[in-house]
Amino acid sequence: MPIFTGEHEQMIGAKRRLAINSALREEQLPEDGERFYLVLGPDKHLWLYPDEYYRRLASSMKRSLLPNRQVAKMSLFFAMARLLKPDAQGRVVLPEKSLRRAGMENVENVTLVGKGDHIEIWAADEWDRFMDEAMPSYEDMLYEAAERLDSDEAPSKTTNT
Repeated sequence: MPIFTGEHEQMIGAKRRLAINSALREEQLPEDGERFYLVLGPDKHLWLYPDEYYRRLASSMKRSLLPNRQVAKMSLFFAMARLLKPDAQGRVVLPEKSLRRAGMENVENVTLVGKGDHIEIWAADEWDRFMDEAMPSYEDMLYEAAERLDSDEAPSKTTNT
């Protein structure tokens, strides 16, 4: 699994081209390929998944010949996904329809955010607002995460009866 990290400011060019930051491309595992799947994530942010990683996720999803509400919901996820192939400079062309669905059709300045197994594309001003709101609770979040790690790593207590 790739581990994408950091926040990287980029611009969407006139032809809807977006350069994937070299630091992010270097975090992509060779076995996951060089291409990306673009999907519409929650809160209308665009998400980029490495090609082969996305394929493994897709193949792990439950399949059924019978109608299933969860499968029906997932079909929309696949219908809106687009495979993007970076050019020699690491740029991808963002589909106009994807930008419109994300409310980003007029956005030029974006922030690429490493989110572990995927990259999120945020309008830069929206990302800045989100971070301004999130920073006051950052320290508490770190302590909570450390406490969870400590409790997960604590040896289990067994009693002899």
